[in-house]
Amino acid sequence: MTASDEQILDAITDLTPKLLTTLEAFEQLQQNMDPSRVPQLKDFIAPFEDELRPAFDHLQALEFPAHLASFQKQLHDGADYCLRACNGFTGTHDDPWITMKAMRAHCRAQSFMYSIATVMNPINQYFLEQDARTNQALLDACMLQNDSTGLKHFNNARTSRGGFSLYVPEYLEPTKARSLVVALHGGTGHGADFLWSWLREARTRGFILLAPTSQQDTWSLSGEEHDLEPLTTMITYIKENWAIDDNHILLTGMSDGGTYTLLAGLQEHSPFTHLAPFSGVLHPEICMSGRIRFAHERNIFLVHGTSDWMFPIETAYMAKTELESAGANLTFSAEEGLSHTYARFQNPHLITWFNPDLALPA
Repeated sequence: MTASDEQILDAITDLTPKLLTTLEAFEQLQQNMDPSRVPQLKDFIAPFEDELRPAFDHLQALEFPAHLASFQKQLHDGADYCLRACNGFTGTHDDPWITMKAMRAHCRAQSFMYSIATVMNPINQYFLEQDARTNQALLDACMLQNDSTGLKHFNNARTSRGGFSLYVPEYLEPTKARSLVVALHGGTGHGADFLWSWLREARTRGFILLAPTSQQDTWSLSGEEHDLEPLTTMITYIKENWAIDDNHILLTGMSDGGTYTLLAGLQEHSPFTHLAPFSGVLHPEICMSGRIRFAHERNIFLVHGTSDWMFPIETAYMAKTELESAGANLTFSAEEGLSHTYARFQNPHLITWFNPDLALPA
């Protein structure tokens, strides 16, 4: 039997805040991700999962009317993937790969929720930075829709490689040149997932966001170069269809994406005005080939955790020395206690460094 309007409203009202709270709690979990900390992370996320589970089960048991079936599916799938993300830590298993899949489930949950942001104000607010969530003018502007703005995927299904995801804020004026941020995922990652590490900031501050997927399992860090030409082609396509500020094109990335940020960015005719590698290394080829000279007067924002278990902090200090010796305009941040994970809390500082005009809207 189809549920009544009151039953449906009660279920949505119960589920939505618990779902959004759990998604944000999982962001805190990611920030502290380290294989040695999994038991503590399990204890942290379990109460949020326990709150969300019965609300999800209740929603799942209701039969929505046909005209709300699509909305129900997006909300259902968002909650389902959020619970899968939690279960990656709270479930009974010893496979470290499961925790990596949990991170990806969190990204999938956000993609389902974003599809209904225009019909639910709390979700609309969730996809803005915290300090902008009461900005009604911005919230209203984000509800605008046209064919040239919003979230787009170009041959970038999660089962494929080599495509890209693109976000153009809904309220952008077509003729006003905007900053472009190009964000590179880590090894075995995917642009459609890494995009969510930056979408909230792009939507709040009004810059265009490109999240490409590497041609192979990771970026071209050894042997033949596969990614630079496609990456350049993507930027050319964006410039042909949207107004881009050539003085503000940032290339950033995490782990292998951070390493490739320097490898791709330190070219003689690089289109990137600013480089921001997170938790990567300075590839030996850059120094061996002499391309380190292209770091001269380049704007580089280098971030690394002191507890990084994959690329120890010493590798970051080595990169710092080489880049400074080459004359780079280097900003370096050694994050105390940060493991091998994306330091999203640095995004606001990075954006201000990249383009001070990208301030939070008044």
